Amino acid sequence: MTEDEFVALVGGSVWHITATENLAGIMAHGLKRPSTLLREARGNEELLILRRDRICLVVNGYTARLNNQEALRNGMKSAATFLDGHTMESWSAQLDGRIFFWSRKKGLAFEGSHGDLQTTKLELDARRFFRELGPHVDLAPINTGSAKRKATRRGDWIYVPATKTVEEFRHNRVRIGEAKSPDDVGEISVRTDIPSATLKRLLVQQAASV
Repeated sequence: MTEDEFVALVGGSVWHITATENLAGIMAHGLKRPSTLLREARGNEELLILRRDRICLVVNGYTARLNNQEALRNGMKSAATFLDGHTMESWSAQLDGRIFFWSRKKGLAFEGSHGDLQTTKLELDARRFFRELGPHVDLAPINTGSAKRKATRRGDWIYVPATKTVEEFRHNRVRIGEAKSPDDVGEISVRTDIPSATLKRLLVQQAASV
C-alpha cells in the first residue's frame, strides 16, 4: 500500500501506550520489543512466556515495566479453538517480538486495560511512521494479544504486512474463510526495535499521563 493509503486506514496518528515509569528509558534508548529488553537485561526467557505479572526489567539503568499477558491467558482452556499453528506458549513468544500501536479509537479500549498502572500515550505521525518503518509494520483486524470472551481465530496469517495492498489486508480473512466481510485495522505492530533518534522524528507529542 502507499503512504496515503496507510494514513487513510489508520488515521493521521498511531498511538503507543506505556507505563509512565518507562518514559525515561524510552526517550534515552528508544522503543524496544520485550524480547530485546529481556535479552539486554540477561533475563530468563521463561519470565516472559504467558506472564501473569507486569514484570519489571532494568536495562541500561532504566526501568522497563512490561504488560502482563492476562488477556491472552483468558484463552488457556480454549487454545485449540482459536490458535492455528501455535501453542499458547509460542503465540505468547511471537507477541513479545513486536511493539504494538493503535489508532486513536482502538487505543482508548487498550488504555482501559491497565487498571491502576499509570500510563502515558505517545502519539506518532502515521505518515512518517509508514515512511520509516513500513517494511517492518504489520496490520491486524483484532487485538492479537487478547483471548477474552469467544476468542477470534488467529495464526501467523492474521498479520498482513503494510507492504501488501489495502485489498490484501481487507480481504485476508475473507479469502481463507475466517470472515464474511472486509476487515478494518484493529492493531498495528512493528517487528523491530525503534531507536531513540527514529522515535523522536516520529513523535507528535507525549500525551498526558493517565
